[in-house]
Amino acid sequence: MDPKIVLITDCSRGIGLASAVHLAKDDEKRFKVYAAMRNLSTKEKLEEEAEGCLGDTLFIKQLDVCSDESTNKTLKEILGPEGQIDVLCE
Repeated sequence: MDPKIVLITDCSRGIGLASAVHLAKDDEKRFKVYAAMRNLSTKEKLEEEAEGCLGDTLFIKQLDVCSDESTNKTLKEILGPEGQIDVLCE
């Protein structure tokens, strides 16, 4: 079974970060998580907590949901190779 493609915004802290890590560390690898944040300079905590998942089931993307340009760019980067997004958590 192919993993579900998940896009989660605001992953630099709080519930976004926790959700991204939880899904990316799923033992059965049922999810491929795109963890998005406005400012990539705040990604260290996510990288630390997602140790072992980066580049496998977790991918970090820059996304400012208030910017159409940023949103369109990130969606193209995900939809190009994946073809769809199954779950969106904002």
